Amino acid sequence: MRTAIRAAILADATLIGLGVVDTGVLAGDVDSFADRPFLNLKWGVRNPGMSTETATALTIWVHDDPNDYARIAAICARLSVLLPSIVGLADPVSGGWVSQVRWDGDSSDLSDDGHRTIVKQCNFTIIGSA
Repeated sequence: MRTAIRAAILADATLIGLGVVDTGVLAGDVDSFADRPFLNLKWGVRNPGMSTETATALTIWVHDDPNDYARIAAICARLSVLLPSIVGLADPVSGGWVSQVRWDGDSSDLSDDGHRTIVKQCNFTIIGSA
């Protein structure tokens, strides 16, 4: 699921137009770097579902330069439409699939002193293969 979700984000023309690039879509602990915006995909709890499927929490932290949340808000809005539209997406690395994505809402406007960025969380539940 991880590879399929990341690939869908990187292939989206709207997100590319908002400045989302390959080197700025990460998963895991990252040091702050000059590229803005950057997205940090944090995969959470994986719960058993029906048959061979699981429900996995995904929080996407969208970071940008301080002072204006407009681009972050636009990225979160696009993710809330894009990810739920990728029903039936296959993951070429794991051989698995994504059968449904539910947008669970966004956080309030936040700041990250460590990265010296402004940030919002976009929250999803991914239903698919284990």
